Order: sequence, then structure tokens, then C-alpha cells
Amino acid sequence: MIQPPQIGLLVHSLAGRDTGEHYLVVGTMEPNIVLVANGLNRPLHSPKKKNLRHLQVHKSSSAELAEKIRNRLACDDEIARAIREMVDIMDHPGGEREGTEPDVKEERRY
Repeated sequence: MIQPPQIGLLVHSLAGRDTGEHYLVVGTMEPNIVLVANGLNRPLHSPKKKNLRHLQVHKSSSAELAEKIRNRLACDDEIARAIREMVDIMDHPGGEREGTEPDVKEERRY
């Protein structure tokens, strides 16, 4: 049996019309169905039902935001901001250099 993700986890949709969208888990319905919201086109008052097989789990949000979601005190702006920040961190992990160009250009010899 698949263990349902915890509330506040960042997930990425792998199937459906919303393929490629990022969401936060805001609730569970059945062992393999979760409720997700992104604060924009899927607000907290109207979350989307998603099968766990159609989601890729990334990482969790702050414990404070997860607690607000559990207690129904979070707002859509907080959800959208948290997703944006977590996706930016995933896309730009930092390090010594930011950028995708290598230092040395390889010269092809045929």
C-alpha cells in the first residue's frame, strides 16, 4: 500500500490536464487520493483530487505552513508564495556558479 504524503508536501503532477503543475498537498481522501492546491487556479476552498500514482513528491514546506493548512488558517497567497519559493530553489540549487555554460568549450575533432 502506498503511504499518503504529509500535508504541506510539494508535488508535481505527472498526468492529466495539469501535467507539469506544482501543488501543495492540503488533505487526504483515501489511501491513494490526496487533495492538492496551488493558490492560483486551484485555491484552498476548491482543491483538486489527485491519485498518488500521478504525482511526484519533491519536498515539504515549512512546518509552520503545514500547521496552518491543517488548522485551515492558511490563505491562497501563502500557498502560491511557498510553491514559487520551493520551485525556484529546486531550479537554482546555487553553488559556486550560477549558470549553465561550462568554463571550457569542447572542441570537436572528427
